[in-house]
Amino acid sequence: MIVLKDFIHLNQEEIKLVLKWRNDENIAKFMKTQNITLKEHLSFLSSLKTDTTKKYFLVYDDKNIIGVIDFINITNHSCEFGLYGIKKGVGNLLMQEVKNYAFSVLKVQTLNACVFKENTKALNLYLKHGFKVIKEDNNFYFVNLNNPHRDIIF
Repeated sequence: MIVLKDFIHLNQEEIKLVLKWRNDENIAKFMKTQNITLKEHLSFLSSLKTDTTKKYFLVYDDKNIIGVIDFINITNHSCEFGLYGIKKGVGNLLMQEVKNYAFSVLKVQTLNACVFKENTKALNLYLKHGFKVIKEDNNFYFVNLNNPHRDIIF
């Protein structure tokens, strides 16, 4: 069973674990910010309590932590997501949880992401899940997916 644990409810052990993963070179190289201090991490977690435009979750599969999913720039219409798995083979499961939360809980119409061009694993995962590349620049591909359950009004 998949459980999403909101970052605002993490215990001390989970807080340290997330920071460790976030600063791991294999994860950090595909993030927009690098090498976060504990103080910065705690400040960020505290800010999530009042910021309605962001949601971050630690993802459990039964009792095992498998990764992190997040949603930023949340509006009534859209949001941007991110994810990272902490072990091989969990990308599809995390992607399914991203789509489920965005479309069923947040009820957004469009799910967006930007992917570093060298992160081909992430890009291939997103394309496999129906995302389309809508734009690119020197560093990123910008992808989106429309809510398949949205009401169509004629």
